[in-house]
Amino acid sequence: MVTNSKIEWTDPTWDPVTGCTQVSPGCKNCYAARMAKRLHAMGQTRYKNGFKVALHEELVEKALSWTKPRLIFADSMSDE
Repeated sequence: MVTNSKIEWTDPTWDPVTGCTQVSPGCKNCYAARMAKRLHAMGQTRYKNGFKVALHEELVEKALSWTKPRLIFADSMSDE
């Protein structure tokens, strides 16, 4: 997904990969896992499998179409 961000240090977020394999106690407080659960409940198709790692092929080359420089937060919904 590519969205304009409210994060002050970035312009868009770009998430061609979502999800993660949770492996440490720190994963208990993961914001992306909580958000993925919410997006799944809302019926967002990219989160149909919850927080399992998923490649969204339609977004992989999306950044190549951007013509203006931007500061991109890549994989904000993944840790892979």
